[in-house]
Amino acid sequence: MERTITRTQAGWLIAAVLLCSSAGYTLIGGSEGLLSVTFPVGVSMLFAGLINMWVYHINHHKLHGSHWLFADGMSTALLSVFLLFNHSVSAPVIPFFLGVWELLSGVLKFMDATDMREDHIHGRLSFFAVGMLELISGVASLLKPIEDNQHMHVTVATILLIQSAGVVCKIFLYPQLCITHDR
Repeated sequence: MERTITRTQAGWLIAAVLLCSSAGYTLIGGSEGLLSVTFPVGVSMLFAGLINMWVYHINHHKLHGSHWLFADGMSTALLSVFLLFNHSVSAPVIPFFLGVWELLSGVLKFMDATDMREDHIHGRLSFFAVGMLELISGVASLLKPIEDNQHMHVTVATILLIQSAGVVCKIFLYPQLCITHDR
């Protein structure tokens, strides 16, 4: 049986690559260059959010958990505007801001994984695990970077890598998520 990648999975793959690339750029730039990563991080967040909203738009009638996907996409896209257009951002605010995004995204993934459990979707534990990692890293980013300015770039990169792991989970779970409401 030949397996092909759908447009939805391709869009999520691009979003995952952008988020991972932003994480790598953040690590290379170090704490001194944290302000220089706001644009690439903002663009990758905006793209990931727009992809989620696009997937909702074309598949909401048959996609399990589409309301959580739309909420995650909308919040990600709206929060990206802060990084893209707020020119008074300071370096210590970036991990705090991304931590709030991570917490919100973690709650949404946790809720979606709970819905997946009710529908007996295989692989939901990976989505649940990513949601829990997002909650933990979100809380950690709200506490740690303010104390330790030297490693803020590591916190930001970690958040972006965990977000990209969530997108990768969507790619693999997508065939199971396309269920009809007739079940």
